[in-house]
Amino acid sequence: MSDKDERQIARFLKEELEDAGLEVKLQQVASNPYWLYDGGGRCHTRPNVIARAGPKRGKKLILNGHIDTVSGSTMKQPFQPRTQGDRLYGRGSADMKGGVAATIAGTEASLESGRKLKGEVIITLVVDEETLGRGTIDFVKSERADFAVVAEPTDNTLGIAQAGYLDFNIYSSGSSQHGQTTLPRAWASAFVQATNVCNKILSDSSIIRKVQGEPSMESTFNFSPTSFTPLPSLAWMTMEEYRINCLLGLIPQKTSTESERNAKMIVNRVRRLVRESNSKGQRNRFELVDMKSGFIQARNKYTGAFERAMQTALGHHKHSYVLSFCDASYIYLAKIPTILFGPGKMEQGHSTNEYTSIRQVKDATSVFAHAVENILC
Repeated sequence: MSDKDERQIARFLKEELEDAGLEVKLQQVASNPYWLYDGGGRCHTRPNVIARAGPKRGKKLILNGHIDTVSGSTMKQPFQPRTQGDRLYGRGSADMKGGVAATIAGTEASLESGRKLKGEVIITLVVDEETLGRGTIDFVKSERADFAVVAEPTDNTLGIAQAGYLDFNIYSSGSSQHGQTTLPRAWASAFVQATNVCNKILSDSSIIRKVQGEPSMESTFNFSPTSFTPLPSLAWMTMEEYRINCLLGLIPQKTSTESERNAKMIVNRVRRLVRESNSKGQRNRFELVDMKSGFIQARNKYTGAFERAMQTALGHHKHSYVLSFCDASYIYLAKIPTILFGPGKMEQGHSTNEYTSIRQVKDATSVFAHAVENILC
């Protein structure tokens, strides 16, 4: 999706929301994610869509979603939506246009019901969620609210906790030689060294773990090669240089301070594993790219109001843990109580056959309509 496409989406949403009677402004955000980089170092100005309804004095409810997507290069006709049964296919359908549609339709339904709002609902449809989070970060710099719902795909469950993450690189150095002369103890292959470190991370119970509870929470780990020399030649030649990019999902703690402390502890643990490997003849280097801590939302009267909305519309208020990091943490860190709720499954986001459930979008619309009334009426 280009910055031009985002501007078109923003104009469409602005018109839709204005037609529904909301006060709408476009907030310009300067950001330059990697797939928009033009080679000249220019920052693209991209539009947040901020829509408001209800009296400004009183409670404030934020309904947050993002209008940017990851690249559609792995999909056929990614931005040509198609339906098959209950599924709507297309890039961004799960992550997270289904949630955006439900927040808008739910708010419109609440306004059309004729019930008078005693507070303000603020729909924030932001850019840059898939990279730096500048859209939401810029918005919360000057905005406060009593409660926020981020409409990421949670399979229509109530996300009360969100994972943080460590993004880091492992650089490994080996030596070039015939693959059949390579002795394991010599660590000639940089590829073998790098994957050995990743395997140590996977087997370390202080890093990769599961916490039982309501909801249960679990570490995640994925890694991918980003550079290597020489070019792959099966196993008959060793790799001289190899770099792996790693994404380690962190289990959040009860407070943001504890979550940050835990993240730093895991960084130190990974550094220790690298040092231990190097003490046995390997040549690895750790580089931290980014670190974000997740959160666990403590129960409050607003989560209770949202649970009642779910019970009315869905017949349940199941809780869940959101594995993927998103803008919810930026809102939470701005001292605004935050939960996550939206149609679709997170694992469908970014996938080649991304889709969301049409039925779930309709159900989520009903939940949002009831939630706006429960919290603001």
